[in-house]
Amino acid sequence: MGELLPSLAAQSIRVGLLEYLETTFALSDLPAHLAMADFLEHPTEGIFKGPYLRLRLPFRPAAEGWRSALDWHPLDDGTGFTPYRHQAEAFARLSSAGLGPDDRPKPTLVTTGTGSGKTEAFLYPILDHVLRAKARGVTGMKALILYPMNALANDQAQRLAELITTLPSLAGVTAGLYTGQQGPARTKVSADGLITDRYVMRSSSPDILLTNYKMLDQMLLRAADAKIWAQSADSLQYLVLDEFHTYDGAQGTDVSMLLRRLGLTLKAHGASGERPLGRITPVATSATLGDGAEPGAMLAFAETVFGESFPADAVITESRLSIDEWAGGGQLPAGVEVVDGIELVTAVSLNVEALGSDPEPDDLAHAVLQAVYDDERGELTDVELVKHHPLTRRLLEACVDATALRTLAGEVLPGADVGEAEACVTAFAGLLSHLRYDQGRGMPSVEVHLWIRELTRIDREAAPAPAFAWSDDGGAPLGA
Repeated sequence: MGELLPSLAAQSIRVGLLEYLETTFALSDLPAHLAMADFLEHPTEGIFKGPYLRLRLPFRPAAEGWRSALDWHPLDDGTGFTPYRHQAEAFARLSSAGLGPDDRPKPTLVTTGTGSGKTEAFLYPILDHVLRAKARGVTGMKALILYPMNALANDQAQRLAELITTLPSLAGVTAGLYTGQQGPARTKVSADGLITDRYVMRSSSPDILLTNYKMLDQMLLRAADAKIWAQSADSLQYLVLDEFHTYDGAQGTDVSMLLRRLGLTLKAHGASGERPLGRITPVATSATLGDGAEPGAMLAFAETVFGESFPADAVITESRLSIDEWAGGGQLPAGVEVVDGIELVTAVSLNVEALGSDPEPDDLAHAVLQAVYDDERGELTDVELVKHHPLTRRLLEACVDATALRTLAGEVLPGADVGEAEACVTAFAGLLSHLRYDQGRGMPSVEVHLWIRELTRIDREAAPAPAFAWSDDGGAPLGA
């Protein structure tokens, strides 16, 4: 996939859709044609809501000493991966290193935002545990991971297959994908994916099994799959529910009962423990539950689904750098002049317009950087220039929550023409997106949301001057 600049992509979608509608509904009467165009493009009553812009500062990195929680980590294979603080907190809770025979890793709820590495937060401790268990000669399944949809399971299966096949230290780990989808019956983990041959998985349970709750229900019913549970009664240590927020209402009740059946099945094959899931450590992840939700409600929900109480410290939330921590407090070198305000809007407009309607990301970034600073830039890198520019700080402060681009432009560039200021912010957000793509997770992430209304039930007023209205809204026609 090529580089995507969300702010420019939203703009392109708006223009393209309007051009399509103009061609599809080609009104021959010019006043009616113009009135329809104004109706569709109206900033508050038209077919578009947004775009809305949100900027998220980088996650706080893990503190020194995080490595001690795990015996194994991708760093062992020279990957250079270092965790965020919330990932390190999950490692510490979920690690089985150093535990006695009667102890288990701690139940954990990872409720951090999109792109925060929730999968790594539970998968690395699981892989660490698998390697240690295999070294002791333990067979059977060690972790069961449930996904609400096959698409998610397939995506995560491919990621896990890539880990196992590219990291030499994981060469002996087995993992399977058990869903109802038809496909090639793989008998071993390869670059193409995980084990899918059910005969192989029944003969020798994989260390890690990915499935969904409907297939788990089938596995608990099928006599042929009983071998999997018989082999895994004493070895199964982790049960992970990904996208935990989807298990509410009737579906949550079904899953809750399903997990109790799983516990009873394992106990029928010799598993021990008084809790419904015995010695299994329950784990759940969700980006939605962590977005301002009250921890007590999450803990109560988890207790209902898993059948055991979760301590208050089981909830792991995200932590991000402050603007000062990210940007630093250094001063610009002498002679480096910042362009801001109306002058900035004018300079960005001229530079970006010269690139045409679909600029290359590199060209856009270069054009914006030329506009925001005078020719003298010293030896500062592009990242340092962006960090020091006052517009960056104003945008980060204003975009903690998703904010309408038009509203945002007026706030961060007061006094400028609203349309030109909006175009300037769009281009500057494109610069931030390009640096994020180029520099990685050390730069803020850029999120753009654009809502599009279905084009149905439009009324035209019976009057000499054309005017249109949404039938369902009950308001006066625009232009009347």
